[in-house]
Amino acid sequence: MIDFQSLSTFELYPAVDDREIDSAEEKMAIKFPIVFRQLLKLTNGFETEEGVVIFGTDIIIERNETYEVAEYAEGYLAVGSNGGGKFYLMSTNEDATELLQVDAGVMNPEFATIVSGNFIEWINNGAKNIDLIEDDEENNVNLCDLILIHPLSGGATDLKKIQEVFNIKKGLFDLLKGSKQLPFVLMKDIPVDVAKNNLKVLGELSRVLKLSNVD
Repeated sequence: MIDFQSLSTFELYPAVDDREIDSAEEKMAIKFPIVFRQLLKLTNGFETEEGVVIFGTDIIIERNETYEVAEYAEGYLAVGSNGGGKFYLMSTNEDATELLQVDAGVMNPEFATIVSGNFIEWINNGAKNIDLIEDDEENNVNLCDLILIHPLSGGATDLKKIQEVFNIKKGLFDLLKGSKQLPFVLMKDIPVDVAKNNLKVLGELSRVLKLSNVD
């Protein structure tokens, strides 16, 4: 259950009823996750000080049409954005609770980062923007490095997928050059929880990688 008190620090909007939510679902020809419907009946979307925006019924149709979510992320719904060019996706399964984050230019769940396995829990914990995790000393966040330890069978294709999932700022050419001499540090100072989630997204490809300072 969403703790309404946890919403008190957000910018909220007038709640909507089942009829308005049903109308939005009908226009989009999908079903919203039950947990998302629960939120809309408390506040028709919200915005946090960190720039996180959860869409209400007034804009969710336009956002999904504009970014062609149904085409590029079939079976998913864009429910919000992080204010930094990334969208939050949820499965259109009514029982879905997992919240994913994907770059607006990619819009592919295969390259998504898991924000939370529980949408309601994420809201109750402050709807944190995982891209704005502050300095390790200030937040006691454990950091690690992402290290390539085995050759990539898929070459540049595999490396590009790793680059996109981890949002690595180094150019692909520099990464390719570095990957010729293993072990090679692809990225430094990643929050451990975020890195572990990204490895799950990579699936079998994660076998060529290692996280430093992680048991």
